[in-house]
Amino acid sequence: MHTFSHTMNSQLTGHYFIDERETPEPQAANRWFRYAEEHGIDVARAISLWEDAATPEGETSRGTVAAAGIRIVPPAAR
Repeated sequence: MHTFSHTMNSQLTGHYFIDERETPEPQAANRWFRYAEEHGIDVARAISLWEDAATPEGETSRGTVAAAGIRIVPPAAR
């Protein structure tokens, strides 16, 4: 199992929720990457989905990440 304990991009200041409880991004990321690994999503694709989900334009990726039980509220579009 891979553990991602750092923020993927410090410019992303969204909010992350697991079971409707706000969760630190590294904890949510660990859950996502564990889910991705268990479901055959390669690491590069999992990273791309995670980063996209944290952007205002990443609605489709947020839907994919939601399958892992994670809700991402991206920063407001500037």
